[in-house]
Amino acid sequence: MLCHRIKQFREYNKLEKDQIAEALGIDVALYNDYENGRQFPSIDIIEKLARCYKVSTDEFRGHTPLLSVYTKENDIFLDEPVDETLLKMSDLSWDEANLILLYRNATDKEQILKIIFDESEK
Repeated sequence: MLCHRIKQFREYNKLEKDQIAEALGIDVALYNDYENGRQFPSIDIIEKLARCYKVSTDEFRGHTPLLSVYTKENDIFLDEPVDETLLKMSDLSWDEANLILLYRNATDKEQILKIIFDESEK
């Protein structure tokens, strides 16, 4: 859902809701409604959000672009589709995405891994 992407991008970039609302030129309450799925942002807001995070609107909405893949055999670059499940945060459940964000933002990554593996052994 788009509301999850809006929240994921903000959290990943370690930004507060008021910072994004100010950048968009909207009230924090309206931005909060976007994150909570109570309102759907206009195309203009989606474009502004994508610009804030320096991604295309397609990437912001969860679509992964084709990647250029280098092949040594031909020594050329080819555009080939890449398995999107390896690349897209939107393919993850909300809990999985939050776990990745927790790990990425952690200062003590080893402690996070220890907690995860201790829980998985129960």
